[in-house]
Amino acid sequence: MMDTQTLYDLDIFPRDAVGRSVYEMIHCFTLTTGGKEALQKRMLQPDFDASEVRQAQQTVRFLLQHLAAWKQSFSAQEMKYLEEYFHSNLTPLEEVDALHRWWYRWQYASDYAFIQSSIQRVAVFIRKLFAFVDMPGHQAAEILNDVHRICDSLYTADQNGWLTAAADHTLNSHQVFYLDHFIRVLHKTQFISLLQAFYTLDALFACAEATQVYHFTFPVLTDPGQKLELRGLYHVFLPEGIRNDVYFDQQHPFIFLTGPNMAGKSTLLKACGIAVYLAHLGMGVPAREAVIPIFDALFTDIYITDRVEQGYSYFFSEVRRIQELAEQLKAGKRMFILIDEMFRGTNVRDAYDCSLAVASRLAALHNSYTLFSSHLTELAHALQSVDTIRFCYFDASVRNQQPYFNYRLQEGVSDVRLGQVILRQQGVLDLLDQGIAVARNEQDTTG
Repeated sequence: MMDTQTLYDLDIFPRDAVGRSVYEMIHCFTLTTGGKEALQKRMLQPDFDASEVRQAQQTVRFLLQHLAAWKQSFSAQEMKYLEEYFHSNLTPLEEVDALHRWWYRWQYASDYAFIQSSIQRVAVFIRKLFAFVDMPGHQAAEILNDVHRICDSLYTADQNGWLTAAADHTLNSHQVFYLDHFIRVLHKTQFISLLQAFYTLDALFACAEATQVYHFTFPVLTDPGQKLELRGLYHVFLPEGIRNDVYFDQQHPFIFLTGPNMAGKSTLLKACGIAVYLAHLGMGVPAREAVIPIFDALFTDIYITDRVEQGYSYFFSEVRRIQELAEQLKAGKRMFILIDEMFRGTNVRDAYDCSLAVASRLAALHNSYTLFSSHLTELAHALQSVDTIRFCYFDASVRNQQPYFNYRLQEGVSDVRLGQVILRQQGVLDLLDQGIAVARNEQDTTG
C-alpha cells in the first residue's frame, strides 16, 4: 500500500499545475479515455500482493511482445465510436414486425443509420479483439483470459451467428433490431465488462510501451526480506543523469545519506522510490539491473506542510507523519521507507535528538529497508557504531568560487558545507548589503 503523501512526494502525480509526473510519462501511450482512467486507478492503488505483482510483470512482459500488433489492431477513433454507441441516449431497439421496422427507418433515419453502423463496428471490434487475445500463450495473462471468456460467451449466445456476420456484411433491418437489443439490453453487462477489460488492456499496454520507449529494465522480483539491488539507477526525469548503485540487505537495511544542498540526495531518494513503485506496477524500472523484493508498503517523508486548518504546526505534522509510519510497522508491514531531512520544523538540537531516536529504531528493522538523508553530520557520527547502517554521501567542492557536484554516490559521510558559497554565488549577500546601504541613505536623507 501507499498513501497520497507518497504518491505526491515521488511525483507519481503532479503536485501542481506545472509539475511533471510519472503518470503523464505513461498515460500518453493509452488509446482511450477509459484506458487513461484505468491507468490512473492502477497507479493510485498499486498492488503490493506478491502474487499479483508477479502476475502484473508477467502480463506486461507478454504484452510487450505483442505491442506492434496491438497498435495496428485498434485506434482511438474506433474506440470513440464504440463508446458513443454504448453510452447513447437512444432507446434500444427490440424485435418487432416488418411494418414497425419500416416505420422506424423512415421516421428516425439518422438514428437507424447510427445504430446500424455502430453494430457493425461492435462486430468488427469483437472479432479483432477475440483474434488478438486468442494468441498462443494468452493463458499467461489473466486479463487476456477474461477477454477471451467474454468474447466466447457472446459468440455462443448469438445463436443466429448474426454478430459474426455483421463484421463483413450489411445488415437487414431484422438483424439490426435484433442485434441492437442483443448488445444494449440482453447482454449489456457483458459488453460493458468487455469495454472495461479493454480499458485495462489499454492501461497495461501503456505500461509495456513506456517500458520499451524509456528503455526500462524488468527487475528480478524476490520475496520480502531479500536483497534490494539497483545498479545504474537514475531518476526518470533525468535519463541523461549520472547513474548510481544502491544496495540493501538484511545485514544493512538502513542507508544514512549525507551531502550538501543540491548534491543529489533528494533526487536519489525519489529515484529509488519510483523504481520500487514501478516494479510493483509490473513495469520495468530506470536502472541497468535491478533485484527488488516485494514490499507490503512504500512510505515517504519528503514534503511536509503544516496543517493550519487542523491546528498542526510544521513540526507536529512531521511527528504525525512518523506516527503513521510507526503504526504501519506495528501492524507488521514490510516497508520501503524514504525519509528526507527529518524534523526540519524545529531547532537543530531538537532535530538531532528526535532524528537519532527515530533513525536508531528504524535501523533495527531487518525486514524493512530505509533510505534516510540528513544534513546533520553529527547524527551520522553518533550512529557510526550501529552495524546495520551503511553510510553513503554525495561529494561536492568549490571550483573558481562556484559549487561543483559530481552526483556520484560514495561510501562514507560528508562534512562539506556549501550554504554560504551558494548564497554568495547567487548574489544574495550582495543584494542584502545593497539593501542596507539604500536604507541607510534614506535614513540619512530624512534624518
